Amino acid sequence: MRPGFLWIFLVLTPLLTVGCGNDDETQPNPTQVVKLYETSQQEVYPSRRFVGRVDALSTVNLAFQVGGRIEALPAVQGATIPRGELIARLDQTDYALQVRSAEAEYEQARRHLVRQRNLRAHDAVSQSALDSAQTEAELAETQLESARQELAYTTLNAPFDALVSRRLVENHTTVPPNTEVVRIQDISELRVRFNVPQALMQHLERDHHFKVEAEIATLPGQRFSLEYREHATEPDEIAQTYEVEYAPTPDVPLIALPGTTASVFIAFKNTLETPLIMVPSSALDNDEQGEFQVWIYDGDEGTVSPQRVTPGDIVGDQVIITAGLEDGASIVAAGVHLLRDGMQVKPLEASL
Repeated sequence: MRPGFLWIFLVLTPLLTVGCGNDDETQPNPTQVVKLYETSQQEVYPSRRFVGRVDALSTVNLAFQVGGRIEALPAVQGATIPRGELIARLDQTDYALQVRSAEAEYEQARRHLVRQRNLRAHDAVSQSALDSAQTEAELAETQLESARQELAYTTLNAPFDALVSRRLVENHTTVPPNTEVVRIQDISELRVRFNVPQALMQHLERDHHFKVEAEIATLPGQRFSLEYREHATEPDEIAQTYEVEYAPTPDVPLIALPGTTASVFIAFKNTLETPLIMVPSSALDNDEQGEFQVWIYDGDEGTVSPQRVTPGDIVGDQVIITAGLEDGASIVAAGVHLLRDGMQVKPLEASL
């Protein structure tokens, strides 16, 4: 090839390449094919299963308010101590001596007060001397009450029919004040505690009637009816769920010890007044503000547009929509991250 022709070839080749690329860019993009899903209302809330825990009505760590050496600790782990019965007692020798000393001082102050009153009645002492005797008697009485109270603090009695969950110290141990010595539980009524999502809490707060049953890990295959007791009004900071408490119905015996795992099954007894709309989880998208949205299909125009929604609970591969979506709407069920407002699309069935 001659040098002149080679130079012309090298100059024209990039231009031809650029020209071919421009022709490709001017070609229209193919219409996006989408799979549609038509929303419908569900009249009954689906049954749900939650993992819960059997707990006592209350759990308390008992502690002496005074210090000393433990001389009696009849609390046996796993045993039930009737209300008012002894759980633990400190050596009372020093505290009993303090009471006797305070009693003697009070008796002396009381007699002195009586003498001062008699003398004052005959103007033999001043009013200030009588007032001083009155103050000393009151102070001695206060000291006596304090000594008696400290003596009472050396004994721990069961505040209720208490299941001894754990001994935290051993007998004959010397403990300082406010040292926890035993953990007890009130099992007069067991509670089943579990966490539910916000979507379910909305119906709970509206006083819908649930059918709630529990299956205990130690009794597989047996379900027990539960009754509502209370629920927390502040969500968990991480999971954004609410703790609720149920109790076995009166006809259910002691089903398990506190700490046992339970499976809780929840279903509505009656149809909800406001039917629910459920969509595939793949239909949810996020807008620029991070809020949830779905893409509505306009059959007349063949386009899609975003619609902000409020998702609730997840049931299998579907999500309950609590606000923002109406019955009978056609939404894009998958590939939503590829869509933009006003985009021309073609339903999957129509493209076949």
